[in-house]
Amino acid sequence: MADIKMPYPEAGLASFEALDNYTQGFLLSGSDPKLEPGFPMPMKVGQALKQFEVLTLDVAGLLVPAVAGEPAMFVCTQAVAAPTGAGVTVPVFHTGMFNPDALVWDASYDTDAKKAMAFHGAPSPTRIMIRKRG
Repeated sequence: MADIKMPYPEAGLASFEALDNYTQGFLLSGSDPKLEPGFPMPMKVGQALKQFEVLTLDVAGLLVPAVAGEPAMFVCTQAVAAPTGAGVTVPVFHTGMFNPDALVWDASYDTDAKKAMAFHGAPSPTRIMIRKRG
């Protein structure tokens, strides 16, 4: 049996050697404000949410996709199918420096300027900033 030399520095460390269809996604575009762990917020019954979708709260205090003209407040951490019962929560980011190209926007955010201003005026504790990478 032949010895096989590991192609990475230490056994047990993750390594990718062939990336035929991998696309690097850069969710963050800076380190200030610091990305905090997601915290759970209640979501609207029957509303499916996409991973990294830009969200706000409706009049009942439930998560819904944000539309241009109202302050966006959160970024969804994971995709969630439409719940059939009340009381379902989803973790959201409320702080961080995000790359607008990595986020899921409502069609009303049709310009980079609208995306850049999406979180301006959002109430506390939201501290999300938008900046393109590069």
